[in-house]
Amino acid sequence: MKKIILTVFAAVALAACSTPDIPVSDQNAISFGNVGTRAGLSDLQNDGFGVWATITNDLQNNFVLMDNVKVEYNATSGEWDYSPKAYWTPNTEHEFFAVYPYDNDNTTEFYTYENGDVKFTVDYPYNDYLVATNITDTSDEGYNTIVNLNFQHILTQVGLKIWRDGAKHQNDQMRIRTVTLSNIRKAGTYSVANEAWSYSANSAKLTASWTNDELDETGNIGAAITQDGKLDTGGEPADPFGAMMLLPQSLDASNRVSLKIEYEIKRNNAVDWESAELETVLPNITWEAGRRYTYNVVLSSVTDITIYYVQTHVDQWGTPQVGATVIIK
Repeated sequence: MKKIILTVFAAVALAACSTPDIPVSDQNAISFGNVGTRAGLSDLQNDGFGVWATITNDLQNNFVLMDNVKVEYNATSGEWDYSPKAYWTPNTEHEFFAVYPYDNDNTTEFYTYENGDVKFTVDYPYNDYLVATNITDTSDEGYNTIVNLNFQHILTQVGLKIWRDGAKHQNDQMRIRTVTLSNIRKAGTYSVANEAWSYSANSAKLTASWTNDELDETGNIGAAITQDGKLDTGGEPADPFGAMMLLPQSLDASNRVSLKIEYEIKRNNAVDWESAELETVLPNITWEAGRRYTYNVVLSSVTDITIYYVQTHVDQWGTPQVGATVIIK
């Protein structure tokens, strides 16, 4: 995707804003306040974020007023600072696009601006991408000079918890050796204006594989049983991937995501461990942006694998598990 450089408009934008109606002064400078996100503010305050601003009126359409300007938090004043300052234009629609993490044009260059829309194309490994938009019309009386931004996650978070069947294996031991998720969409382009991801017909796929680095002579993952139509769990399950950040996507006939688990089982009073391997596909579902999905998988003997249900959460992201190896390729 061709990078479009827009900094040549800076002088023109300043002149366009220098009008008798709204004089260029700190009082009429565009400022940012009430920056919020369900994920918490610490990353935004520590790292800052990038802002594009475009203006549209009778004379201009999607004119670039701010071009990936870094906005940073001033802990002393408690305000968000940026430079050079941009100013309000009267009788004009101002549209703001804010993105995190901030990307300097001289580094990775995954942001582009095209026809009033900020797009960025990403590939694994992913950051926890956040976006926010705001539209302010200065033709309205008493418009607020402060731009409020509410950042939202644009990736999805997927977790996997593996249990042993508490009814069939109450007195048995079961330990996980490897877990593999494959055929997951790996690369895509997000349109901030359209609030949507798009993927090429030949979109690359990723395989996530986890290996238990702490396998020893003992081991017994938590048990789960179905009771009154619900899954009752006890003990600690295997949690191979912790919180995986993935691209939102639909899991269906055209995009099957497969799950393979290699594990060992020691029957009650048995001397040796038996090796077992089970494979299935994840149920049809759409991984939506900003949501967390937890798959509860129950292993029953060496012939049956069941995904009992999917929990959908909208709370903030969790912390990835440590003490194991996760390989993405």
